[in-house]
Amino acid sequence: MDFTSIMGNPYLITAYIISIIGYGLFAIASGLKKKKHLLICQSTANALCAVAEGMTGLWSGLVQDAVNFIRNLFVLKKWMNTALAIIFIVLGTGIGIFVFIYDFEHAKWWGLLPVVATLEYSIVILIPRVRIEIVKIAIMVSSSCWTIYGYGMNFIPTMAFNLLSFILATISLITIIVKRKHKEVNVDNMDRNELQEALKTTEV
Repeated sequence: MDFTSIMGNPYLITAYIISIIGYGLFAIASGLKKKKHLLICQSTANALCAVAEGMTGLWSGLVQDAVNFIRNLFVLKKWMNTALAIIFIVLGTGIGIFVFIYDFEHAKWWGLLPVVATLEYSIVILIPRVRIEIVKIAIMVSSSCWTIYGYGMNFIPTMAFNLLSFILATISLITIIVKRKHKEVNVDNMDRNELQEALKTTEV
């Protein structure tokens, strides 16, 4: 799908606008540090992208975004348990593979990438009290898959904004790690200072 096929086609222009908004939210979510805020942003993005993908025939992406949307809602509502987590993973993977096989002539091997992205991210996001650093890494892996999928399907918003999400998630991860290391150094220095003060008070 290129710009020449989009220009003058209000239907495709609408799909592009919806997808740009959706992927823009994904990019914003990549930089968020609280899991709840991240999931709210991602859920909205999933819904918008699913609509755009349905309008443009990106069926593999549509299925995975729909599954992700429902899964995130369950996580946000705290309805998720081990059984449901397994069901969502199996559901997303199973339907994804079915669509991949059904739509192989159109999507080729690119169609498998959204399935991989959803599978790995679902496993991570459903882990109770998962560290935000792990979530960021999962976003990086997922964004990489979606970026390549967008490239393969020649859908620019998917490719461009997932690449941006990857970059933002990487920056966010580095920032979190650096801040944590800096905090640890400060605490270590504080402990040393307290020790020195304690030694001074015990000197005769």
